[in-house]
Amino acid sequence: MIDSTQLSRNIRIYPYFRFFFNMLIIGPILVPYMLFKGLNYSQIMLLQSISAISVFLFEVPTGAIADKVSRNFSLVLSGFFTGSGLLIYIIFQSFYIFAIAEIIFGIGMTLASGADSAILYESMVRLKRKKAYQKIEGNTASLIFLGQATGSILSSFLYVRNPYLPFWFSICCILISIFIATGFKDPKREKSEHTYIIHVLKSISVAVKTPRILWTVLFATLMGFVFRTTFWLYQPYFKQVGIEIKWFGVIFLYFNLVAAFSSRYLVRKFYETRPRRILISLIIIIGITYLIPALLISKWIILLLGLQQVVRGLYSPTLRFYINNHIKDKYRATVISLVSLSASLGFAILSPLVGLRLDAKGTVNTYFWMGIFALGSALLLVMLRKYQKIRKQVQISQ
Repeated sequence: MIDSTQLSRNIRIYPYFRFFFNMLIIGPILVPYMLFKGLNYSQIMLLQSISAISVFLFEVPTGAIADKVSRNFSLVLSGFFTGSGLLIYIIFQSFYIFAIAEIIFGIGMTLASGADSAILYESMVRLKRKKAYQKIEGNTASLIFLGQATGSILSSFLYVRNPYLPFWFSICCILISIFIATGFKDPKREKSEHTYIIHVLKSISVAVKTPRILWTVLFATLMGFVFRTTFWLYQPYFKQVGIEIKWFGVIFLYFNLVAAFSSRYLVRKFYETRPRRILISLIIIIGITYLIPALLISKWIILLLGLQQVVRGLYSPTLRFYINNHIKDKYRATVISLVSLSASLGFAILSPLVGLRLDAKGTVNTYFWMGIFALGSALLLVMLRKYQKIRKQVQISQ
């Protein structure tokens, strides 16, 4: 049986695992790097669609591995796949090989998805510290963003010296995360008594039959597209307003500092606010920060794009708490994976259209229509939740 000392150790090393696993400093230079490798915007977005499809295919199976086998084993395996995907991007120069790299990288990310937060949440429940879960998630996210802020400057500096150096640095961080992951111990919990396939089907059934989780699945599908796309539209907008690559690291430093502040302090400030209300507000913010840059084209609008980092800081801690609070232990990692899967599905289906629009209509037009889509999605989500409440009242009255 896992004693309280080991559970406390899980909580203590969790931020360090998340920190090094997420210290992929390639973000600020990823689009320039892909252009350097001979790709165009349509190919870049198609690669991201392939990555999202691989996540779609493997998200639930890998979540089931965490639930049915071992969560710390899933995290260790995740590091090996993620590092391998990065290595392929260093060695090769082919769209088709990069597609394989995205699939491998996607498998790596899905192996970690749900398993890490499940270990933290269950350890805290066993130690009767559940109420502090959001605080620890927020502090962890803040630590990650501060690391990425420093990494943003380092990334640009390394890229100017050698385009491959940011990738080598990121691989080293992944190796450290693998070592840390070996220190996790799975909390004793009720495991699903069903076979692997039945467990997955049961988890899907739980998600569909639980109105709040079903709403979360649709939210993740829409938000997964509009939020993930923000990253891939930064570089085109920087180019639109005449910002040179050497300043990308400084801009991403600003972005990560805003995200760090949001995850550390705003999570605490809105702790008593209903999570669903926060989530709706976040997608509205995304819509506004697409529309205004399309209407007011200026270098100073980059400051406004910092609001997207507020979303980044609040999104994960809020969504993870909302899901964890409504799911039983034996289905937790798999259902979290289902929600992540829906986000990947939305991005996989729609992101190629963004690349095509960028190449055909340009940056400003793409920003405008992304803003309309995001605000329309927020309206749809509000209407769905009202419908769910009305339907529940009708069922109760019958």
